[in-house]
Amino acid sequence: MVRYADDLVLLHSDLEKLQQAEQKLVEWLAEMGLFMNPKKTRITHTLTPYAENVGFDFLGFAVRQFPVGKTHTGKNTYGKPLGFKTIIKPSKEAIRRHILTLNQRMKKLRSVPQWKLIKALNPMIWGWSNYYRTVVSSSVFSTCDRHVWFQLQSWARRRHSRKTRSWIDAKYWKQVDGRDTFCTPIGAKLRLHRDTAIQRHEKVRGTASPYDGNLLYWSRRLKTHPLMHATRAKLLQKQQGKCRWCGLLFRDGDLMEIDHIDRNHHNDLLSNLMLLHLHCHDERHSKLTKTILKSSPSKQPKRIAEVVVLEGYSQEQGDAEMTVMKERIRQLEQEGISLK
Repeated sequence: MVRYADDLVLLHSDLEKLQQAEQKLVEWLAEMGLFMNPKKTRITHTLTPYAENVGFDFLGFAVRQFPVGKTHTGKNTYGKPLGFKTIIKPSKEAIRRHILTLNQRMKKLRSVPQWKLIKALNPMIWGWSNYYRTVVSSSVFSTCDRHVWFQLQSWARRRHSRKTRSWIDAKYWKQVDGRDTFCTPIGAKLRLHRDTAIQRHEKVRGTASPYDGNLLYWSRRLKTHPLMHATRAKLLQKQQGKCRWCGLLFRDGDLMEIDHIDRNHHNDLLSNLMLLHLHCHDERHSKLTKTILKSSPSKQPKRIAEVVVLEGYSQEQGDAEMTVMKERIRQLEQEGISLK
């Protein structure tokens, strides 16, 4: 059984045992006053049609199996060919809902400038793509990008209904890395779905376990974690899974932060970055701050400007007289006469 919140899937190769498990589940839920929704509950097969159904959707993913030849077939745990391959993709309902959400967002932002539209859409596209980057999503990402392109064309034509299409394309689309990109002249550009690289799930090697003490294997495996940022994954691989400050191996659940070696936060080259534990990052900056304070010369206290008002003069008259006196003193100093 696979459960998330109030959604669950029961998996078994035997139909009779699956029906028995369903009955026990119904009885167990009835004791708590709960029941399964008959509209959402069904029995299906992932390879062959059963009751006019094949495959199932779960948490936005469509799970199906397809018969294939011996060169593409999947294998069981003993290496025996199965004759079919399991394909997990974003479900049609999830794709439709995502495209509709983007369209509604663009309609609400009809009057905003281009950079604000890009700022609003980028997190939505990035988050949705990251959620599905671990499954078969390349063709789906291209389809979503095509829909977004038509939606952006509609958004731009509505803003400039009397302009030609070539004028609109020249204003909102620029050539970036050899392809037309929806971007501003100052560099803000819309992220595409296909900019997110597909990251395959890496199976656990042999009988490895998080409790077997092999910290080196598990720390290196973190770089393929689906929730690991690309830059952090590269740094993990570069540092062999170790923290640059304390030298200990990273574990799953450790809080990690990226630090700039030269303390220049505009220099994001990989050679200028290192991955540290959160507490190691704080300790490093604390020691750097103390070093800077010790090496810096003591600053002279700033003199507080005094307001001088000559006796018998008003404020304006006094300021004018002081200006004349300062000018005279400057001339005398230029002639080599010091008044100090």
